[in-house]
Amino acid sequence: MSINHILVPYDFSDCATDALRVAAKLARLSSATIHLVHVYEDMTDFHSSNHRMREEIEQRLDHVPELPFLQGIPMKRFMLRQFGITEMFRNEQLRTMDIVVMGSNGARGLGAMVGSNTQRVVRIAPMPVLVIKHNVEDFDVKDLVYASNFTAEDIEKFDTFRPIVDLFNPKIHLLKVNTPSSFQRSADTYKAIDTFLQRHELRKFSTTIYNDLSVEEGILGFARGIDADLIAMATHGRKGFFHVVNGSVTEDIVNRTSFPVLSVKL
Repeated sequence: MSINHILVPYDFSDCATDALRVAAKLARLSSATIHLVHVYEDMTDFHSSNHRMREEIEQRLDHVPELPFLQGIPMKRFMLRQFGITEMFRNEQLRTMDIVVMGSNGARGLGAMVGSNTQRVVRIAPMPVLVIKHNVEDFDVKDLVYASNFTAEDIEKFDTFRPIVDLFNPKIHLLKVNTPSSFQRSADTYKAIDTFLQRHELRKFSTTIYNDLSVEEGILGFARGIDADLIAMATHGRKGFFHVVNGSVTEDIVNRTSFPVLSVKL
């Protein structure tokens, strides 16, 4: 597995540019192509203001490759009219991207693409999603937190994170959060983690069972404690029960943390 095609939803906001900067770092390390996507709405094809708006967007997109951190990186640009941001995955070409890199907490731009829409993408994207919360001049991953229940499905899905692991070779902190409502004996947790380690050969790792009142607080507390560079977790979308990786937990982490978050749908 490798990263060859990186999808970046882009609405010209600062936080979308922060994500694009990280995508550029990934593209340089993996020799990948960036696919920049701008989603916009208009009224009818015959409305004169729509033509002016399309021209304005095209002109602004034409200038994006001039950003200093994009020099020499292959890029393709897409304008999708009358699409909601999650509907972009109906596009056959965009569905085959290897990873989405997008911002969160930014101002709403022309397409209102980032911010609250980020959680929707995390929930339904068919590929891993890397959410960037602030400007990172030189993205690097030395300490990665993998928060999981280490079920058979979670163990298998870790393969989708391998391209990022292989690019940065971080120390991987395997984390299971115990809460009063979702308690698991330590012996059972370590057995599940052993199964994980039998499948995935990790060069640098730690294992932690962390007790807290909620899964979200446990993940964030642990990540803050080690000054993590990235939180990785799988999401069950809206179908999760008391899994550490159910959809609401992932979206809550995306909303609340300043850490970059890498997620993938189970």
